[in-house]
Amino acid sequence: MTSIFRDIQPRDLKPKLNSAGVDRIVVVQAAETFAETLFIVGLARKFPWISGVVAWIDPASPSVEEEAAALSWIPVVKGVRPVRDDNRSIFWMLEQRYEKGWRAIAKNRLSLDILVQNWREIPFVTALAKNNPKLIFILDHCGKPDIAAGLLDPWARHIDDLAKLPNVMCKFSGLLNCAKPHAVAADLGPFTTHVLNAFTPSRVMWASDWPPLNLAADYKRWNAISVELLGHLPADEKSAIMSGTATRVYRLNQ
Repeated sequence: MTSIFRDIQPRDLKPKLNSAGVDRIVVVQAAETFAETLFIVGLARKFPWISGVVAWIDPASPSVEEEAAALSWIPVVKGVRPVRDDNRSIFWMLEQRYEKGWRAIAKNRLSLDILVQNWREIPFVTALAKNNPKLIFILDHCGKPDIAAGLLDPWARHIDDLAKLPNVMCKFSGLLNCAKPHAVAADLGPFTTHVLNAFTPSRVMWASDWPPLNLAADYKRWNAISVELLGHLPADEKSAIMSGTATRVYRLNQ
C-alpha cells in the first residue's frame, strides 16, 4: 500500500469521474474509526456528488444501538462496513457477542458491506447472512477470487451458495487487483460471468475500488474493461449494474 499511502482528496478523483461519465459516488470507509466517518460526511456536505457514505462501526461496542441509530439519522450515511485488522480473517464476525450489533444495524435500515480478503472465507459470509435475514449484505470485490491463478473453483461454488440468499448483493469491483499485472477483460471474463449468472444484474453493483485500484491499474482502464465485460448485456441490465442496483440498495434517491 506504500504507493497510495497519502492523503487523497475529492479533487484527485473528480477529473477521473468526469472522464468516465460518473456523476455521483458512494464513499466506503478506509479507516477503522468514527473520526474518518465524520470527515467523509463533512466532505459530502461540501461536494454534493458524494451521494452516500458507508461508515465504519464496531458491532461489539457497548453503545452499538445508539451508534447505529445516530448514523442512520445522517441522511448521507447509507450503510456500514465493520472491519477489524483489515479483515485479514472475518471469522470474528461469527462470534455471538456481535449479534446485538447486527440486529442494531438491520433495525436502523443500514446495509452492511463485508470485506473478505480470502475467498475461502466466503462461507462465513453465507453463514452470517443466513443468521441475519433482515440485514442487507453487500459482498465487496466479488469475494476476491484468485484470478491470477485462474482458480475458478471452489470460489464459484461458494458464490453460488451465497447468491441463493436474497439479502446479499455483490460488488463488481477489485478484480484487477486479484489478477496478474496488465490483465485484460478476457482474464476476468469467467469470474465476472459467474457472478452475473449467480446474482443477476439486479443484485450486482459496479464499483471502482479507487484508490486501491491504483495498485493494479487506473480508473479509466477499469471503467473501459468493465464496459467491455458488460457489453453483451441488454441496456437495462447494464444500467442496473452501473447505477441502478447501487441507487436502490444504498437508497441514493432518498
